[in-house]
Amino acid sequence: MQRHSLIALSLLLTGALGACKKDKTETKQDLLVGKNWQVSAATVEYTGAQAGKEDTYAAMQACEKDNYLRFNSNKTLEVNEGKNVCLDSEQMAMGTWDINADQTKIYINAPELGNSAAAQTDIVELSSSKLVLRNVVVQPDETATFTTTFTAQ
Repeated sequence: MQRHSLIALSLLLTGALGACKKDKTETKQDLLVGKNWQVSAATVEYTGAQAGKEDTYAAMQACEKDNYLRFNSNKTLEVNEGKNVCLDSEQMAMGTWDINADQTKIYINAPELGNSAAAQTDIVELSSSKLVLRNVVVQPDETATFTTTFTAQ
């Protein structure tokens, strides 16, 4: 009888402990990695001498709209032209990326994107399907806020 009680108790504990497993919380880095991030919206807002807002996505060429970024787990970044390659562009270029400790900023170093040094960009929003980045450039007579939305493909 005591043996059956011990077996029942061990099964009960095994089931209870198994049910207490914590779900793994995905970090922002986990959400970034392994997806093709394609631009789906882009704006620049100016304050100061030339105040206003511009839809820069609308001004992009069709061959630019299918470009995507791919963040790899080894901190390399692929800048890919997609199916419609623009004239005088390589199909793919490489760069590097990193994320800060509190996962609010991403550092991108990719010559193809015009960065000769790592550009620091704020992560405004990040989910498994959407990435919104913001970069603020302050000049003496105006401030430009660039906001780019990417959709995971």
